[in-house]
Amino acid sequence: MYYDPILVGKRIRELRIMKGVTQEQLAMKVSLTSDHIGRIEIGKRGCSIDLLIELSSYFDVSLDYLLLGKDDSAPMAKQIVRWMIRALTDLEQFL
Repeated sequence: MYYDPILVGKRIRELRIMKGVTQEQLAMKVSLTSDHIGRIEIGKRGCSIDLLIELSSYFDVSLDYLLLGKDDSAPMAKQIVRWMIRALTDLEQFL
């Protein structure tokens, strides 16, 4: 198992979208620019250990999940439920 910045970036992007935040909002949260977040998400930039820890905490997933994609299903299930609640709440507003 090796660190693959493309796969890590993909997981970060998926988590960001599930959490319902933009690159700009995430960048503000972790004190980076949205351009930097964009480069991380496409794998052109790696993450420091400190940033990985901060993202792990922010998204409520393990470092194993961020780095290696090891399934940490309980936190991921929470993220999916939160995303679904937000989506249903948004839908309700349109009705």
